Amino acid sequence: IQRAVVSSAGMWWAGWAEAFIDNAVRAADTRRLIDCNPLGTAAGYGVNLPLDREHTTRALEFARMQISPLYAQLSRGKFELAALEALGGATLDLRRIAWDLSLFTTGEFAFVALPAQYTTGSSIMPNKRNPDVIELMRATHASVAAARTEIEQLLSLPSGYHRDLQASKGAIFHGFGRGLAALELLPALLANLEWREDRLRAAIDSGMYATDVAVEAALAGVPFRQAYQAAAAAADSAGQGRTPEGSLAARTSPGAAADLRLDQLQARWDALA
Repeated sequence: IQRAVVSSAGMWWAGWAEAFIDNAVRAADTRRLIDCNPLGTAAGYGVNLPLDREHTTRALEFARMQISPLYAQLSRGKFELAALEALGGATLDLRRIAWDLSLFTTGEFAFVALPAQYTTGSSIMPNKRNPDVIELMRATHASVAAARTEIEQLLSLPSGYHRDLQASKGAIFHGFGRGLAALELLPALLANLEWREDRLRAAIDSGMYATDVAVEAALAGVPFRQAYQAAAAAADSAGQGRTPEGSLAARTSPGAAADLRLDQLQARWDALA
């Protein structure tokens, strides 16, 4: 966690937006994988009755019929695991964004303030306001990962029906209960963050422009190794005559601060609807 180059809140937001779009894509893909009808496969061997399994598939609005009775048993636990893995991708990002906010809201950073409804007081220190909501969000992934591990261990089995897999129900209920509850809190929390521009600007020092200096020299024909060494030697004065706005405006590579490509992110999101 070191100062690097001038960046923006927009870069931060766009990064997390793309992360959660990917999480939504993964969830949709997982839903398509598991959207199949196992009914009528009996205990994994089929049954000597002319069951109309296609009818129940249509009536219950499954996307397709799970054909092999044996696979109907083999997919027990496997499908629950796939669902937890999709959820785990989202809660992993939730943990990391909560970590960002845990740092940004400290007195040492003070980039962001949390509204009072997202904090609690200390049991003994009257001056403290604890960011309990984001700390509990940060802890959520542990429950999802534990549920996934429990089901993985249950799946150390040969093919066929096994009563062991009854134990998977508690794991998936616990994992999804904790995971979805935490994710549901995130949109309102993000919408209510109070960004402190003065603190963000104050955190920018001259050395954070050194990369701009090195790249500009390389564009002018200086070998990058030499440009790098010269910029490093003069890092303390790299910011002279420069502004955050100018640095960000020059960052025009796709996805960078001057070209966030938010329209492309929005299009990906809209395609999921």
